[in-house]
Amino acid sequence: SSGINAEYGDDDLNKLSARILKAELIGNTEKVARLTAKLEEMKQQQKSQPTGRRVREETVILTKTDAKGNARPVFLNSEQQDRGKKKKKRDKLSVTHAKDGERDRYFPDDDCKELTDLVREERTNSSLGQDHLFLKYASKLSKMSDKQDWTLDDMFVSNIAKVKDGSKDVDKLVAENQREHKRLESCTMCLEKCSRGCIVYIGRTLYIRVPPVKSLTNYHCQIIPVSHTIATVNGDEDFWSEFSVVKSLLVRKFAEKKLDAVFLEFASRLDQRRHVFVDCVPVPVEDATMLPAYFKKAILESDVEWAQNKKLVDTRGKNLRKCVPQGLPYFSVEFGVDGGFAHVIEEERLFKRYFGLEIIGGVLDSDVVLWRNPPKETGEGIRYKKQVFEKLAIEFPDV
Repeated sequence: SSGINAEYGDDDLNKLSARILKAELIGNTEKVARLTAKLEEMKQQQKSQPTGRRVREETVILTKTDAKGNARPVFLNSEQQDRGKKKKKRDKLSVTHAKDGERDRYFPDDDCKELTDLVREERTNSSLGQDHLFLKYASKLSKMSDKQDWTLDDMFVSNIAKVKDGSKDVDKLVAENQREHKRLESCTMCLEKCSRGCIVYIGRTLYIRVPPVKSLTNYHCQIIPVSHTIATVNGDEDFWSEFSVVKSLLVRKFAEKKLDAVFLEFASRLDQRRHVFVDCVPVPVEDATMLPAYFKKAILESDVEWAQNKKLVDTRGKNLRKCVPQGLPYFSVEFGVDGGFAHVIEEERLFKRYFGLEIIGGVLDSDVVLWRNPPKETGEGIRYKKQVFEKLAIEFPDV
């Protein structure tokens, strides 16, 4: 049993709640009762702790997220780690030339970086950062306009060569990680935050739920990664292995009902790191035969007219991870387990999130509300959809 003086945080309670949810779904009542009692004990001990002791210091790994949504750990030097020291009023210029007048460096950290560090910086920095740096230093060019031999290159060298206090960069990273933590805490698709009444299956790397809003068709479900993932192409081998098995089981079971499964994924706004999900929409066989032609035509006519990437990517007989590179927003539709089409989104504001559901709703002549802005489902409606889905008796793999 846990000690009286143990200190528990919200993360500990969330992890234990997730274990209780898994035990409830598999019907292990003994484990549910034991974990529920432990959860109540932890909550009581947390309430009994003094207010000053509830705030715990946590050691976190600072990460930097680029415009493509890729998060990488940040390596701080000794100067950036000493954030508590008093800042100097003026920047100190670094020595860029040797005593004989020969230039031996351009930037103050040239001699403390290896090739791997430079490659990492090149991959993490985006064109937006370069444009910001250019505008920042170009705006100061007017201060030196009285010197005839002063050029824009001199402005860049003189400003970048200054040894600046690294605490500002660390403050930005800390603020970014705090925003990321807040985003994860408010994510309703992470397993510990998802409504228990919607979930019909929990696997090792993914779970399946009925939509918490009005469904487009019968047996409509959503496949969601357990961990916070912004695109399925970012998933590891374990996720894709289980994802393929689950899709095959759904396609096989829907075929018995004379239905074809259509899988839709919309990965956009990657810099906001939204939790991705895959819609599985069963469609009658006679209507599903027309869907590939409709999707192909709609994708070719969507987005901007002049695209930098190939507008229509054929994924039939291929793996989506090999067709769409990581870090790019995309839309994907797959017809059963044979693949389908993918599209790299150029202008995200022109590509609507309900793009795929709109095409299926048009073929099925469904109400516009069901695919454009579906209303929230009632508790009774969610229970009914869950019972209907469970009657399919799909034998999902055991965890």
